[in-house]
Amino acid sequence: MTTVEKIKDNVEIILKKSLTQNEFEEAFKLAKKKQNYIYIRDNNKTVLQNWYLVALTAEYVRSLAFQRFTMDLCERHENMEKEHFTHKCKSALPVPHIVSSSV
Repeated sequence: MTTVEKIKDNVEIILKKSLTQNEFEEAFKLAKKKQNYIYIRDNNKTVLQNWYLVALTAEYVRSLAFQRFTMDLCERHENMEKEHFTHKCKSALPVPHIVSSSV
């Protein structure tokens, strides 16, 4: 088993979830980049250890999953608005909402 495979196994243990190869590779690539950045900035050899890379990779898996969830939610919301609008008035253009401020 290679080091990268061990890292993937450890990330899956931490997250209690199996990862697709694409999910892992995307997160691992970002984690390696962050690891190198931290090492160059701080010159601390601790960040070069595998357990640190496992933690960074798990962090990116969570972050990317949240990002995908948010984008899907926004897309669904946008589609719902479009559908609602077309049912209300198929030929009208959207009317901008103008809010006046009373100062």
